[in-house]
Amino acid sequence: MEPAGNTLVNLLCRALELKEKKEKLYQEAMASCADDVGRQTFRILYEAEQEHEKALSHIRQELEAGKDWTAACRYEPADQSLLDRLAQKISLDKDQLPEACTEEIKALDAGVQLEEACVRLFEDEIQHVTDPSQKKFLRRLAAEEREHRRLLQDLRFFYTDPQGWFMEKSRARLDGAGAVT
Repeated sequence: MEPAGNTLVNLLCRALELKEKKEKLYQEAMASCADDVGRQTFRILYEAEQEHEKALSHIRQELEAGKDWTAACRYEPADQSLLDRLAQKISLDKDQLPEACTEEIKALDAGVQLEEACVRLFEDEIQHVTDPSQKKFLRRLAAEEREHRRLLQDLRFFYTDPQGWFMEKSRARLDGAGAVT
C-alpha cells in the first residue's frame, strides 16, 4: 500500500495542474471582460486560485521532503466567502445591468467544468482514504471548489437573466415595494 504522503502528493500534483488551467482561464476572462462585475468576479477567482495553488504547492513540497502529512496539511481556508468579497467590490444599479458577450459565457462554462473536475478529484479521493483527518482535509478542499463553481454559476445567471438575477439577489418583491422583510 502506498504511504498517505505519496498518495496526497500525487493528488496535489493533479489538483495543481487543474488550478493552473483555471488560473489561466480566469486571467484571460478578466482581461477580456467588458463589464466591472465580470472583471471583479474573474479577478476574485483568479486570486483565489493563486492562493490555493501557493498553499497546495507548499503542502506538496513538505510532503515530498518527508514531512508527515498531518503536519504538512495544515490548511485553513479564508474566513470570508468569495460572494462576500465580490459584494464588497461592486455595487449594482438595476437600471444598468450589463449584457454578456458569448466569450464571457464560454469562459464561465469552462470555469464551471474545471471547478467540477476539481470537486470530483477531491471527492473521488475521499472514497479511498480511511483516515478521518485526511477526509476532513479533502472535504475542505472540495468545499472551496464548490464555492468557486457557485460563484461562476451565479455570474452566468447574472449575464443570461439580469432581471431575474436582480429580483432574486435583491429580494425585491413583484409589487416593487422593495425587499421582502
